[in-house]
Amino acid sequence: MFDWFRRKWFGWSAEQTRVVPSFPRDTGAPDRRGGDATGVVVAFFTRDSIYETEKNRLLRSAQRLGLAVDAEPIESTGSWVRNASMKPSVLVAMRRKHAGPMLYVDVDAVFHRDPWPALAALDCDIAAYYEPQGHLLSGTLFINHTPAATALLQAWAQACAENPDEWDQLVLERLLDSDAARAEPRYRLARLPVAYCWIFDKTDNAPCDEIYVEHLQASREATQRKRVFGRPVRAVRRRRDRVRAIERILFE
Repeated sequence: MFDWFRRKWFGWSAEQTRVVPSFPRDTGAPDRRGGDATGVVVAFFTRDSIYETEKNRLLRSAQRLGLAVDAEPIESTGSWVRNASMKPSVLVAMRRKHAGPMLYVDVDAVFHRDPWPALAALDCDIAAYYEPQGHLLSGTLFINHTPAATALLQAWAQACAENPDEWDQLVLERLLDSDAARAEPRYRLARLPVAYCWIFDKTDNAPCDEIYVEHLQASREATQRKRVFGRPVRAVRRRRDRVRAIERILFE
């Protein structure tokens, strides 16, 4: 009964509360002795939107760790799905701009820890997290500086341009599935652990000791339906609670 009341009034179930990780207060001085074990973090956001604020939070979390970030502004297409479908085109441009490995994160993410030391061990063209149900999430992508990775970005961008109303991550998942079914796959795919794509209140996240990238789901703000009395839906209330908790630490 108490859990029902808490979920109804505050938006959080006991299970959702349990999976929320602690956000690090003191990350310590960034260590860059690894040198070539680092790359650039890339992101994009739509101008004059909620995502400008999301960008500031991402940059602050990266700054604490000494991470290089290139966050590119784009004009809104007027649709959340169509804006998301611009992701591979942005990545094609970022690939031309930056040498070395890239780590793409959605701009509503925050960094808990430096991801590069662990990513340095990956031998692949692209790495992504797959949900327990088997679906790819494109909120965090490791993109190596290889010809095959560049070709994949271009194929993904073309497919999204041809189908702008289809979710970008479904398009990428289909491209990778189709390639994997070939006798000689072109793309070397690695699977990231959930620690690189941790959705803050997702109850089927696999247990892990350390989180690298946490996603705060700003799309909930963009897609929520208006309520008669103006009270946000529970998923949005949870997001706002989590954002406030993290920003108290980041900007204290």
